[in-house]
Amino acid sequence: MEKIGWKRTGIGLIMVLVTLVTPRCMYAQVIRAQAVLDTNTIDLGGQVKMNLIVEKPSGSVVEFPSFNDTLFGAIEILYKGEIDSSRKRDNQIILSQQLILTVFDTGLFYIPPIPFVYRSEQYMDTIRSAANYLEVLSFPIDTANTIRDIKGIYKAPLSFREIFPFVLLFLALILIVWFIVYYYKKKKRNEPIMARFQPIDPPDVVALRELDRLKVEKLWQQGRIKEYYSRLSEIIRIYIEGRYSITALEQTSYEILAAVQDILGRDSNYAMLKALLQLSDLVKFAKADPDPDENHNQLENAYLFIRNTRHQPIDDGSKSNPKPHPENINVEI
Repeated sequence: MEKIGWKRTGIGLIMVLVTLVTPRCMYAQVIRAQAVLDTNTIDLGGQVKMNLIVEKPSGSVVEFPSFNDTLFGAIEILYKGEIDSSRKRDNQIILSQQLILTVFDTGLFYIPPIPFVYRSEQYMDTIRSAANYLEVLSFPIDTANTIRDIKGIYKAPLSFREIFPFVLLFLALILIVWFIVYYYKKKKRNEPIMARFQPIDPPDVVALRELDRLKVEKLWQQGRIKEYYSRLSEIIRIYIEGRYSITALEQTSYEILAAVQDILGRDSNYAMLKALLQLSDLVKFAKADPDPDENHNQLENAYLFIRNTRHQPIDDGSKSNPKPHPENINVEI
């Protein structure tokens, strides 16, 4: 009887053990977790993909681990994909998630099993994937070549501020060369290096000076009547051109008189100019031979015309003596 009791007790214990072990065995058959690397060797700073795959029965819940920026140790996570799901024919559900990893250190790195939490209606447990190893290689060192930069020297573009001093130096060199050439040319010609500025005389001063020179030459007294009147006419024309901006040297006597009439009108000055130009044309083109008094009078009329029509200084009232009338000026020849 005692043996029978012990047998019953042993059978009961066996039944309890079977009951406790059976769910876990069944669970191990239907739940699988994997962490798969697409390669186990990368270069320093390279990238590798890790696929997290869980196969579970329909109706159960599996929680994937939550990672930050690091998987384990020096292994960094660059990208975390969404969890995708698909169904197999035997009513199994496959969950997958992709991670992109990198390592900035060399060596052999151990990736421990990754835990997944499994929940069902009866119990909760943790499933782990198999461990992995990842080898990170350093860059090969080329001992045959010398040390050099990764990239060549970058040439920055020149700015205007950098070029401007050289432009000034170039212009200064050109100016120095020009001055040296100019100096030797002036010295060779025995000319002054720095010419003084000579103010331009007004038209009346130039004309009166030329009349004085014509008077001293005494051309008509030497029988050079045509040359005398040509010079006299030219002096008057140059004066009119400078005084009234009339192209008198290129115009006929008729055109000059018409232009002067518009400015002066038919006054005594106009009459003196008309007589002088007409007589000059007769001597030059008709070979007229005026008498000595006429030659003297035309030179006097030229003096009077220039003095009567030149620019007069503005009277500011400071001088009490009135200016004599131009017609009352006596010219000594």
